[in-house]
Amino acid sequence: MRRLALLLLTLAAAVFPASAGGAPRPPAVAAVRLDTGEIEGAKYTIARPPGWNGYLLLYAHGQRDEHAPLLADLNPGQLAYRTLLGEGWMLATTSYRRNGMIVRDAITDLENLWVHIAKTYGDPQVTILVGASMGGAIVTLMAEQFADHCQGAVAVGAALQAHEPGGTLAFSLEPKIPLVFLTNQSELDGPRRYLAAPFDRPVAPVLLEVRRDGHVNVNQRELLAAVRAVLARIDGQPPALPPVEGAPGWFDATQTPAPGPSQVRLLNDGGFEARVTEINPVYGNVTLNAQPLDLAQASIATGTAFELAANGQTLRVRYGRDFTSVPRGGWVAFPDADGFLLVARREADAAATAGLHEGDTVVIHRLIGDAGDTPAP
Repeated sequence: MRRLALLLLTLAAAVFPASAGGAPRPPAVAAVRLDTGEIEGAKYTIARPPGWNGYLLLYAHGQRDEHAPLLADLNPGQLAYRTLLGEGWMLATTSYRRNGMIVRDAITDLENLWVHIAKTYGDPQVTILVGASMGGAIVTLMAEQFADHCQGAVAVGAALQAHEPGGTLAFSLEPKIPLVFLTNQSELDGPRRYLAAPFDRPVAPVLLEVRRDGHVNVNQRELLAAVRAVLARIDGQPPALPPVEGAPGWFDATQTPAPGPSQVRLLNDGGFEARVTEINPVYGNVTLNAQPLDLAQASIATGTAFELAANGQTLRVRYGRDFTSVPRGGWVAFPDADGFLLVARREADAAATAGLHEGDTVVIHRLIGDAGDTPAP
C-alpha cells in the first residue's frame, strides 16, 4: 500500500490544502463528468474526475419512503466530495432497486455497481464504502460479510437496529476490513456496544464521536475526517484525531464550523436577502447561504418566528434547533452542521411547497406581532 502511505503523508498536515494566500480551501474540481444509468432496476450516478487515481468512494443511502421516486443523488459540489474529486477520487452511488427497508438487495446493488465500474473504467485500487443511517448498517454488514472488493468502510449514524422484514442477515461484530463509525453524541449506544464485543478481533473497529446531538448530523469536515481515518486504518495507523481518554478505539472527530464572512445582502428595512445553495432532492430541505450571525444581525432569536418571502409567498418559519421544534407540516429553520441555515417543513417538502430551486433568492425579516416577537406554531 505504498501509494496509500504517500497519499496519507500528503494529507496528514491538514484536512484541506492551503491556497496561495495561506487560507485553507478545498481544491477546485474541473471537468468532473457525471455518468448515469441503471442496473437491475437500480439507478446509479458516477462522478469521474479528469484523472482518476484509482480510489473509489461507494455511497449507500439511508431508508427512503417506499413511494418516493428512485434517485441516485450525488452532489459533487459538496465540500467533502469536491475535495476528494480534486484529489482524483471517483464517487459513485445507487438508488437501490426499490425504496423502504432494503438491506440484502441494496448490498447486491452496491456490488453490481462496483462490478460495472471495474468493467468500464478498470479495477479500483482502493474502495471505501460510506453509508448513512440504514446505509451505515448496510456498509457495516458489507465490512463483515461482503468485503471482497472493498478495503474500508465508514458508517455514519449507523442504524444498527435496522432489520429488513423477512431478512436473514445479522451482525457478526467481526469486520474483515477497517470499519469506522462516525456518530453523534446522542446516538453512541449502538456503536459503543459494537466496539465492546467480548472477544478479540483481527480488525478492530473505530468510533469517531461528533459532540453534537442529532441523527447523521455531521458536517463535511467531519465526513472527510472519517474518510481520512479509515485510510489511516488501512495503512495500520490510528486516526489523526484526539483520542477519548480511557476508551480504546474511540476518537473525537468534532469540527465546529467557524463563522465565515456574511454572504447575504442586507436590506434597508432590517431584513436580508439570501440565496438557495442546495436542495435535498429526496426530502426537499433547503439550504441558504445565511449564517446564525446574519439572523442575529436581523434581531431574529432562536425560539422566535421570522418571515420568509419567496415566489410571491410569505411563510412563517420558526427559528428552532432541529426538526422537532415544530409540529408535523410546520416550517422550521436551524443551523446545519456546516453552520448554514437549513429551512424545512417537518415531514413535508419545503422546496416543492415554496417553488424553490438552487440559485433562487429569498427575503428574511424579523416577525413582529401585536405583542412583539411571537413563537411559531
